[in-house]
Amino acid sequence: MQVRSVNGTYSSVRFLLILIAATAAAQPAALIEEQTHRSLVMAGARAYRVYLPPAYRTSRTTRYPVIYWFHGYEAENEARDAALAAYAAAHPVILVDSGPADTTGQFPLYFPELIEQIDKTLRTIADRDHRAVTGSAAGGFLAIWQAAKCPDLVSSASSFGAPPEAPAGPQGFDVDTSLADLYPTLDPVRIRQVAAASSLAETLDFHLDAFAHPLPKPAAFNHADPYPNFGIWDWEVVSDRRRPAFTVLENVSRAGFRSTVREWIPAGAALSEVKLSITSPRLYTPAAVYPVTSIRLRDGQVRRATQKADARGRLSFDIDGDAYEIGIGAAPGGAPGVANGIALSGFEIVGAAWASAGQPVQVRLKFWNKGAARSATTLLQLESPTSGVKFKTPSARLSSLAPGESVTLPVTFTIDRPAISGARIVAVDGEIRLSIDVPVYPAAPAFADYRIADGLTVAPYTHPLGEGNRDGHAAPGESFAVLLPDAGARRAAELFTNDACVDNTVRISEGGTRISLPAIRPTCEPGHRIQLLARIGLNYFALEIPVWYRNP
Repeated sequence: MQVRSVNGTYSSVRFLLILIAATAAAQPAALIEEQTHRSLVMAGARAYRVYLPPAYRTSRTTRYPVIYWFHGYEAENEARDAALAAYAAAHPVILVDSGPADTTGQFPLYFPELIEQIDKTLRTIADRDHRAVTGSAAGGFLAIWQAAKCPDLVSSASSFGAPPEAPAGPQGFDVDTSLADLYPTLDPVRIRQVAAASSLAETLDFHLDAFAHPLPKPAAFNHADPYPNFGIWDWEVVSDRRRPAFTVLENVSRAGFRSTVREWIPAGAALSEVKLSITSPRLYTPAAVYPVTSIRLRDGQVRRATQKADARGRLSFDIDGDAYEIGIGAAPGGAPGVANGIALSGFEIVGAAWASAGQPVQVRLKFWNKGAARSATTLLQLESPTSGVKFKTPSARLSSLAPGESVTLPVTFTIDRPAISGARIVAVDGEIRLSIDVPVYPAAPAFADYRIADGLTVAPYTHPLGEGNRDGHAAPGESFAVLLPDAGARRAAELFTNDACVDNTVRISEGGTRISLPAIRPTCEPGHRIQLLARIGLNYFALEIPVWYRNP
């Protein structure tokens, strides 16, 4: 049977009659269309399936929200297809089935083009508030990941049985990515993750509710992207990076931003050799001149300049991949850029090598004045959207700071459960909200049955781990892996610590497992005992490793 589609072309249409057990009569069938279009991103034809509600055939003016379903390379699932058709038959929503989905290469860049195609050819409500993504297995991972990459395009995301980690990014220099690492960037998106066998209808209901109650565009946003060039919330980023890494933007607003290019998130080494060009949306007065302050966070180097907004009201910043705070001041006689110039740029854990759930967490929050004028003394109120966070003192006094000056403030809080992606600490001054995420790990038992690989090859690994004299000890100037017993073998662990003797920015991935290769700084004194938290799978262990003299 041939039916004319809404864009004037012909497509093959199948009708699927869904019997609803709760009623005696047949439910009107959803209209199912198999469509193709030519994709510039994928450089070829792409097929997708559309499930339309029955009323779509009779109503010529009604527009509908859209839920995108990503499938992977799994076999055809007739039960799932029938469930999607049944849902479209009973609800005012368009479902689009697209795939096979990949988390690397061009497919993650294809999604905006698919949205454009669907909005152009179907009667959609063409805004992020009425658009969602979901999928199962690898498609479920991509749905959550895509929402983190494009929170300006979707308002909700869900997954069925998604793996927690997968490679993502450009083909050839993709990077190991954990969904937990992306959660801090998903603030404006409603998220639901369920087991593979969970009810599809209940999760699709979640999206309909999200359409009715969308989260607003954030006043300031965070973003981490493995692609060298990207756009987000109308900001544009271009770089010369040609290696696996993330470009990280934090606390981005009219007032400025923090930027870094890291080997991995959240704490990989900064890649200062990478060159970035960051262009703002049309936020500023065309041709107005704005004072700009740049602070390099590793050494506090401050640079001040002025920049003229282009004819469209945009500012552009050329910086490298090191960690910077960029502050944008007020144009003379124009609208202000930043209220008081204060930025919350980082934290240091005090009295412990990591933060543990159920224990007081003492941190020193670092504030900078990246504005063009001295800031006023203020009393900051401390809040957290993370469930279970309680502050010992819910406020902190921030003294007046000169431009380019910094200060640390002590804050103590507790949280009764782990928050590995970060317990969010928010410092509030009137309408200004400054946030930082502090990872909090489960309580871990002390463990002594470990082995150090300082250049050693230890089964089941077929290559050396770390670099050193291979004596099985950690010494100044050496890097190493820590191996723990796991299912009858020794497995290299992912490690966490804030010990000043340790550079813990090197991490590799092997067989989908993260392996830390920390280095002992050459200045570390032998006899020092390093406190490390080790993770193997879902299990955590507290280790104490002595620093040895380095033998030839």
